[in-house]
Amino acid sequence: MNGRILIIDDEPQMAQLLSRPLSGAGLEVEAFEDPEQGLQRLREHPFDVLLTDLYMPGMDGIEVLRRARVIRPACEVVVMTANATVTTAREALKLGAIDYLTKPFSVTNELLPTVESILEVDAVAAEESRSAADSPAERAATERAPSEKASAENASELLVGQSEAMRTAFERARKVARSRSPVLLLGESGTGKEVMADLIHRLGPRADRPLLRVNCAALSESLLESELFGHVRGAFTGATRDRDGIFAEADGGTLFLDEIGEMAPGLQPKLLRVLQEGEVRRVGDAAQVRHVDVRIIAATNRDMSVAIRNGSFREDLYYRLAVVPIELPPLRRHLQDLPDLLDHFLAQLDTPARFSDEALRALQGYGWPGNVRELSNAVEHAVVLGEGPVLGLADLPAAIQEAETVRVGAAQPDEEETLDAIERRTILQALERTGYNRTKAARVLGVTRRTLGYRIRKYELDDLIGPARAGEVSVQLPEKTDVRAVPPQP
Repeated sequence: MNGRILIIDDEPQMAQLLSRPLSGAGLEVEAFEDPEQGLQRLREHPFDVLLTDLYMPGMDGIEVLRRARVIRPACEVVVMTANATVTTAREALKLGAIDYLTKPFSVTNELLPTVESILEVDAVAAEESRSAADSPAERAATERAPSEKASAENASELLVGQSEAMRTAFERARKVARSRSPVLLLGESGTGKEVMADLIHRLGPRADRPLLRVNCAALSESLLESELFGHVRGAFTGATRDRDGIFAEADGGTLFLDEIGEMAPGLQPKLLRVLQEGEVRRVGDAAQVRHVDVRIIAATNRDMSVAIRNGSFREDLYYRLAVVPIELPPLRRHLQDLPDLLDHFLAQLDTPARFSDEALRALQGYGWPGNVRELSNAVEHAVVLGEGPVLGLADLPAAIQEAETVRVGAAQPDEEETLDAIERRTILQALERTGYNRTKAARVLGVTRRTLGYRIRKYELDDLIGPARAGEVSVQLPEKTDVRAVPPQP
């Protein structure tokens, strides 16, 4: 095995007990008793896996996990605890831990196989990332100027949340911002696509030029054509004077085309011409063509593969727009960001109020079909109706109150059921609901596809679900090294 392992455990004997067999398996290992020192080392050097105890004086393992996900999102975290419960395990997994180990555990039969499996899954993911980065489009998208870091820090307040999903989206946006390539933002309504478009514009070299916005679903085909490309006098009834369109107004800047999936088929070839040739022709003007330099950021909540198949969206236009796609996850997939989002929205409303524990549980348990936009409205609703410094369940919108009543009344899991059994059953349920599509199942579970792949291997579900039922190409992993045969060093 090759890899770097960081151990944080306040018990010196435990850290030493773990370090020896890991080092004996060929891994680079560093151990720290003080969580602050361990996290500082994580800031200084990359590690593949962090093993942290859950209960430690000063800073517990949950806080270590939370900070580690911010410092090094690519570092996988395994939580170790002698008092594992459904609640603590779920909290750790929700915050981004890839696994947990219950003390006492076997170093040979549990720890080493766990680390080995994580490193193997990471190696496959890294190879997939390198293959994607080899494409010309991806290389062009990652060009950036030396001043980018400062620009990213100045614009980072636009992005709220430290979950892996949001940090991945932010990192992709940071990379693409310096290029001129079109960007397609994907995600459900209310996930923050317009905020992301603003972020990309502010991070790029066109930040001092205009960012203009058009909602393609809000106008009829003729009005949208006139809005985008302009018109000449007499081109249609009511056109009493010449008018430049928004492409001309955005020249040198950025144009955000929201709900691009709703654009009428008749307009799509004209947008394609702008993307390919940089040429705009006003409605009713057969003679004059204007050249424009506009960076396009488009967004949609539609499944574009379906739109292409049914003929409502041109395939060639899609690939011109989706040079660099960025997916914004629904709020239910990154609920660990909820506290940061609540603080953000309360600060925007300039109120010292806070939510009660009961209200926070309801907010955490709600499904958020309207995503971050619905959360923003819910916070404002509570602030307007609340009469004291603490906002309670009764101050939240009726839909959240009703959902909480149903959730609390639902049957609780069998207390005798093991944590592994609960997790295994949950994974199988998600796979069944999504037709055994691992990418969709990972979204339902709120984890990355890499994390889901790790857990499928952990519970030996590959043979059960089968690559054919998964609906995806099966990735063949290398044969496992028999690390169990490596004896601990004396």
